[in-house]
Amino acid sequence: MKNILTKKLFYFLALFMVSLTTVAQDGEGSEEIAPEVVIDMDFNKSIYPENEGNAYFSNEPKAALIGMIVPKKYSELIAEMKKDPSEGIKNLKTGEFDNAGKKVFFYSGNITVENDKEIFMEVLVKHSDENKCIVVTSMYEPSVKEKFGKEAKRAIISAKVNE
Repeated sequence: MKNILTKKLFYFLALFMVSLTTVAQDGEGSEEIAPEVVIDMDFNKSIYPENEGNAYFSNEPKAALIGMIVPKKYSELIAEMKKDPSEGIKNLKTGEFDNAGKKVFFYSGNITVENDKEIFMEVLVKHSDENKCIVVTSMYEPSVKEKFGKEAKRAIISAKVNE
């Protein structure tokens, strides 16, 4: 994460996901925020030459693919995402699609970063177990959507927790 833009995108995502998980905490500290787990994802890792844990990055063109676990039921997480759209996202689209009998929720749009440059961001959510979801976020320049968009969908569809 040597690149400042990549760091900003990563911090934006981390802040977004932490804000989603902390809203529903019961105050007793019984719920863990984004536990450290390994998420196996099948995608073309050569287009993301740098990685840190479950996060993969490309410097040219700028792109990131980040997988994480959110300790929340699928229905609760989706309800929160639908009712509280993030400010600053243009062309916001949300919806669900079915993959092998399991629902996958998506949330996408363009965000503006330094020098008024737009980045396409897509958050894909799928059920992991009763109380956890796998969340994969993909961010890239809109001009390379064809290359990175397919890999993001391939990653979420294949994503599973490595136990």
